[in-house]
Amino acid sequence: MNTFENCLSIIIPTYKRPDALARALASIENEELRDFDIEIVIADNDPKASAKSLVSQKISTSNMNIVYIHVPEPGVSNARNSALAAAKGRYILFLDDDMEACSPWVQPMVDAAKKFNAALVFGPVNAVMPDSDNPFYDKMRPLFSRKNPGEDGLIERGIGTGNCFIDREKVTLPTPAFDTSLNHTGGEDDALFRQLEKQDIRIAWTNAAVTLEHVPASRATMKYVWRRNFAFGQAPTHEAADKGILGWPLVIMWMCVGVLQIVSFGVRFVITRILKRPEAVFNLGRLAQGCGKVFWSERLSPKFYGI
Repeated sequence: MNTFENCLSIIIPTYKRPDALARALASIENEELRDFDIEIVIADNDPKASAKSLVSQKISTSNMNIVYIHVPEPGVSNARNSALAAAKGRYILFLDDDMEACSPWVQPMVDAAKKFNAALVFGPVNAVMPDSDNPFYDKMRPLFSRKNPGEDGLIERGIGTGNCFIDREKVTLPTPAFDTSLNHTGGEDDALFRQLEKQDIRIAWTNAAVTLEHVPASRATMKYVWRRNFAFGQAPTHEAADKGILGWPLVIMWMCVGVLQIVSFGVRFVITRILKRPEAVFNLGRLAQGCGKVFWSERLSPKFYGI
């Protein structure tokens, strides 16, 4: 079969994480989709092609249809764009290399897309922390998770590429789909979704397609909490500034919100940090978001990918 209409492509960008990639591949090895072929497109973004040996072995021993491409220039947008170009399927499912799909995963995504006539579908991402009993890690878990408290149904906005479904027949993707100026800072998925939302598409959420994100100890730190939240805080001010002169009232509004967050959560963070309370994680995150809203210049954007 394997034609555009009858194929679903699972895209996994990877960067220097062969062990994590092996776990991700194992989690989707038995996925099936009624009346459809499934292919897996792996975009190895390490200049040294560190995933090639693992993927070559998988190709030779697995029943999965695996496509390997090497994208030597590091950058999250580069990897995603190259994988999209290589993907044969009408339907696209994104899985990050540090994620694990909980079976069944593919079928519930497609079922939700059909039920709600949606071009985009999103599902839960549950963080797996290095130590489940660490109270500070417990407070960090929401930073790496994505949950919708409501039932399955339509939502207003796209919310992250990991565990995201796209029906390419229902959208017009820009060229390139992911903004390469955001290769190292991230936010390329939000930029894409904001463009697609202007096409009057339907976006759905399903609780049935669950994934896990395995958080390494190197990211379960206060430093990473600061950097990640600072970038989150920059996003709304950036988005307003991109509208030009018409967006400046919103820029000023977001900067004022940021100042209030800095004052409020700065004091709370200092107190909870001195007392060594786990709530310091939350307060630091909100303080960082406030700083991001105020100091939103791209020159100050944290670099997360490909460096």
